[in-house]
Amino acid sequence: MHKAHTYPNDNRKSDPMKVLYVYAAAGSPVSQCEQRLVEKINAAEPDMQIEFWDWTQSAELSFNPTGQWARENLSRLAGFYGELRSRSQDADIVLISQTGGIVPEEMAKLSGTVVYNTADDPDSSRTCSFPYLQAADVIVHAGVNFDAQRTIAQVFRERGAKRCMHFPLGFYEEQFPAIEDFDAQFDARDIDLVYLGHLKRGKLEPVMRAFGGMVVHSRSLRLKHKLYILAKTGKWVRPYTGDVAALYRRCKVGINMHFSYGPSNGRCYQLNASGVAQVVDCPEGIGRLYEVGDEVLGYADIAEAIEKVRSLLADRELRYEVARRGYERARRDYNRRHIMTNLLRSIWAQEAVPTDTKKADPKVPAAPIGAAANEASGQALAMDSNDVG
Repeated sequence: MHKAHTYPNDNRKSDPMKVLYVYAAAGSPVSQCEQRLVEKINAAEPDMQIEFWDWTQSAELSFNPTGQWARENLSRLAGFYGELRSRSQDADIVLISQTGGIVPEEMAKLSGTVVYNTADDPDSSRTCSFPYLQAADVIVHAGVNFDAQRTIAQVFRERGAKRCMHFPLGFYEEQFPAIEDFDAQFDARDIDLVYLGHLKRGKLEPVMRAFGGMVVHSRSLRLKHKLYILAKTGKWVRPYTGDVAALYRRCKVGINMHFSYGPSNGRCYQLNASGVAQVVDCPEGIGRLYEVGDEVLGYADIAEAIEKVRSLLADRELRYEVARRGYERARRDYNRRHIMTNLLRSIWAQEAVPTDTKKADPKVPAAPIGAAANEASGQALAMDSNDVG
């Protein structure tokens, strides 16, 4: 039973929203950044008060569990589930970061408006999203498109989600600080092309062959992936252990690649926030994040990607305009603080005032809503009326 809060005479306009942020810090490389972000929001935003709760520490877990692990260890998690239900009673909004540790039937018991961040992109929908769609009041996701025809929001609503919102990964300003002198930094860039990410076999190696001076670092530790790239390009790709922002500030052009549709990864925001002219795939959805042709250049296949990179490297004025506009858009709309506060205010503004409402049983499939259903999140958060992942 989900208990919605009531607000006589709309007192919530004067009272700050109380947010319980249930965060799985174990295994998260940005947990400290997220916690410091919450502290800054609490100090600067009088209309919200966020309690950051690292539940994995409370549950004495050194990892963010999968749904299967949680099913197999319900008795071990029983104490945590009880504490979660108790804490949720004092919250207006319960924001849950991506995890398999809170099974759908427990999520459905929580008080307040329950928001589940699937962080879906949508490569892992069947495990990180689909089981939870009917257990929360709001589903937020990182990507835009599910496939070539449908958005993630559309698919989630067809499967029973009540409301969907786009929640881009964005970037942390403490990791990617603003550039003091954009023009001077632009002129000082000495690396033509960069890619930092998973080794996208079949996509990455043609680009590496086309641009011999390209800087590539891997996030994949799988030896077979590195050996494949070595065989195709003659280059051994190593992980990058330095300051990513410092690297990006030296780069003229950055190419972005996704496994499937997205667009959703951190590069979408980090490259632009660092003043790099971005060439990005996912033509089905990238226009929901940026003005294609002005703030980024898009491509539908690798041949087009190579062409777009060459055009930027050959045309300084074009590269400057794309980099500058993309930089300004990212700094304005996709810094993590802006994204977080917009998400919470949007949910708070539309929170139901009526008395108790019962959540849909997460074990019972809901009837499809249809492709014409309202997609609250095909767009960026700042444009929720049009809006990941």
